[in-house]
Amino acid sequence: MVKLEEFFDFDKHEPVNRVGYTKEDADYKIKFIQKMQELGMEITMDEVGNICGTIKVGNNPKTTLAIGSHTDSVYDGGQFDGTAGVVIALKTVEQLIKSKNVSGIIKLPIYACEESSRFGNACIGSKYLNGNITKEDFEKIVTTNKKDEKQITLKEAIGFMRACIKENTQGVVEVEKIFDKVDYALEAHTEQYELLQREKQKNGQTTIGIINSIGSAVRIKYHVLGEANHTGSTPMGERKNASDGVCYIGNKIRKLGIKYEKQGKGRASQLDGGTTEQTGSFNQIPPKGESIIDIRVLGDNTWEQALEDFAKIKRKAQKKTRTIITEEIVSKGNPTTTSERLNEKLAQICSKNNIQFLPMNSGAGQDTSYVPAEDKTMIFIPSTGGSHNPNESIEPEDIEVATKVFTGIAQELLQEKFKDRQVVNVGNAPIIIENGGEQPVNQMVLE
Repeated sequence: MVKLEEFFDFDKHEPVNRVGYTKEDADYKIKFIQKMQELGMEITMDEVGNICGTIKVGNNPKTTLAIGSHTDSVYDGGQFDGTAGVVIALKTVEQLIKSKNVSGIIKLPIYACEESSRFGNACIGSKYLNGNITKEDFEKIVTTNKKDEKQITLKEAIGFMRACIKENTQGVVEVEKIFDKVDYALEAHTEQYELLQREKQKNGQTTIGIINSIGSAVRIKYHVLGEANHTGSTPMGERKNASDGVCYIGNKIRKLGIKYEKQGKGRASQLDGGTTEQTGSFNQIPPKGESIIDIRVLGDNTWEQALEDFAKIKRKAQKKTRTIITEEIVSKGNPTTTSERLNEKLAQICSKNNIQFLPMNSGAGQDTSYVPAEDKTMIFIPSTGGSHNPNESIEPEDIEVATKVFTGIAQELLQEKFKDRQVVNVGNAPIIIENGGEQPVNQMVLE
C-alpha cells in the first residue's frame, strides 16, 4: 500500500519550502495521515501540532514502540530530509501489521517543526513531548526568519496548521500530547553528508549508519557596540569598530570549531555576521554589529563548556577591538547517547541479513534526542548532494534496506511476551499456562 512515488519524485530537484506550520507542511502531513488511516491507524494531533498514528497488533499489546521523524523542511530545502524517515516508518508499520508473533502498540509520530529555520528553535514538537517546551512558551517563541512577512508567535503558527489539518481530514482526535512516554523510539534519517554513500560505492551495497551519539546545538546571538567616527581621521589604535569585533569573533569561532572537530567534540561556526545602522558610507566607522553562532557539541562536550569557550573569545574581542559585546543564548543542550542495547540489536540484524553498517555519530540535532523513551536510537541512510538544499538525493533501494532493518528490530522488540507465565506438570507432560491459555512444551524448552 505504501508506494514511494506517492511522497517523492526522485528525479526532481527543485527547492522545497515545506517550512514548519505552513500550509505546504500541513498539506504534506495530510498525505501521511490518509495513508496511516488506510493502514488502520488511529490518528491523534496534539497541542503543539505533533501528528501520530497508532495501531495495536497481537493478542497482548503491552510494549509501546514509536517509529517516526519529521516532514518540515528549511527554506529552499530538499525533499528527503526528515521525510525519508517518515516513509521508512510507514513502510515498517505496514510490514509489522502483516507480521506473526508480534504484540504491542505501534506509534508513528510526525514531529512538528524539527527545523529551526522559522523560529530559531529546533525540534519544537519533540521538545514539547519531554517538557523542554511548554504551552506557556507558545506565546514567547516568535518567528525569527525574515522570509515571514510579519513576526508571529508559535501559538499563532500552531493554530494555523491545526486548522488546516482539521479542515481537510476526518477522524483526527485532538489530544494534549500524542504520548507521554514510550518503551522504544526509533528514527531513520538521511545522513546529510556523504560518508555512507562513499561506503556504498566502495562496497557495492547499501550501508546503514547506526547512531551512537546525537549532537546538540548551542546557539548564540551577540551584539557589538562600538563608536561611529571618521575613517580618515581616527587612528587605528583609537577606533571602536563594531565590524572588527564581529570579524575577530568569527575567526576565533572557526578555530574553535576546527579544534572541536579534531577532538571529536563537535563543530562551530559564525553565521550571517554584519554591521547594523550602516549607511553604506566608506568613511564612517560602523558603531554597531551583530552575528549568530552555531556550536554543535558531541561526545563528552557540554553546552557549559561551549559557553565558557565563547566567553573567553568574547573577553579577548572586547579588549582587542575596544568594543562592548553582549550576547543572548538562543538555545543550549547536551549530546544524547543512544541505547547501546538497541544498537547491538541493529548490528546483529544487519549482520544476519548481510547488510553493511557503520557505527557513527550525528553532528546534526535530531528529534530522537528529546523523545521520552526508555530506550531509543536511530539510523542513517546514504544521501548525496549535501543537505538543506534542493540537490539532496537518496535512492529507493536504501529506503527498502532501512525498512528491512527496522522491521527486524521491531519484530524482536514486539515478540509475544506474557507477564503471567507458569509451568506446571500435568501427569508427565509439562504445560505452560499463559494468561489462562495452555500449551504443551517439551523438556528442552523448559531447560
